[in-house]
Amino acid sequence: MLVIHRLFLTSAYRLRYSHSIYVDVLTRNQLLERGLSRSAIARATNSGRLHRVLPSVYSTGNPGYFERCVAVTLWKPDSVLSHSSAAWLWGLLDEEPRQVDATVLRSAQVRGPEWVRLHRRDLKSSDQCMGLPVVPVEQCFIDVAVTLPRPQLEAFFDAAVSTRVPWTLIALRCDEMKGMHGIPAVREQLRTCCPGTLSEPERIVARALSRRRFPLEINGKVGRYYGDLMCRRARVIVEIDGREFHIAPEVFNNDRRRQNALVLDGWLVLRYSAATVMAHLDAVVDEVIAVVRRRRHNRA
Repeated sequence: MLVIHRLFLTSAYRLRYSHSIYVDVLTRNQLLERGLSRSAIARATNSGRLHRVLPSVYSTGNPGYFERCVAVTLWKPDSVLSHSSAAWLWGLLDEEPRQVDATVLRSAQVRGPEWVRLHRRDLKSSDQCMGLPVVPVEQCFIDVAVTLPRPQLEAFFDAAVSTRVPWTLIALRCDEMKGMHGIPAVREQLRTCCPGTLSEPERIVARALSRRRFPLEINGKVGRYYGDLMCRRARVIVEIDGREFHIAPEVFNNDRRRQNALVLDGWLVLRYSAATVMAHLDAVVDEVIAVVRRRRHNRA
């Protein structure tokens, strides 16, 4: 009879994955220590009661992403989960990555199945998350800079910098890891990232302005109201209207009252639909910059 050895799961994991059936991950030696013979392990694998996840690593059910992460750390005991896997474990990525990323010693073998990606480098420090060895949370920003496509990388930084991890810790990590691949991209992202945006079109406009070295304040408060993007010096607010603005009468009417109050208080409100932003981003950004510059000059 197979003896079940449950993994220790943090309360955060239980809350996030409470819908999952608990699946245990064990090495061949652990199964042998629990009284199973090699032939019993083979029979359990053939019958489907055990699943071979990696060489000499088994699970008691179909492994999910977390169980695959566990399996990699059992397969490579000196490994540390890194890159997108560490970012997911730390809660910086909502979607499960396609591969399990782990960092191993330079002398380690890196051949494995397609769903495992091993990176060889010197391991200077590690941490623990959900009971697993992971790179420190600040290191995730350097790691993903070499694995995520640019659009995803920008969204990653906008969502995580300052809201989940202080930018100062990331900058300090860059100083500590000088010469590491990915650091120039991280420094660029720290200069241009736009944390705090509430929608993708709003984030895209804020990013485009930042790349033009013309950043605006994000979700700034004016009295009882907030503006998507704003320049207090020019008293200009830029609003990006989503689909609900056009189809929900209550949203439309409340926004009109809000805009009237802002205009009466001396603010100029520029409005763009999300569709316009996505189709004509450069034109929108050009107009915003021209209007803000003109208002700054006139108010001076």
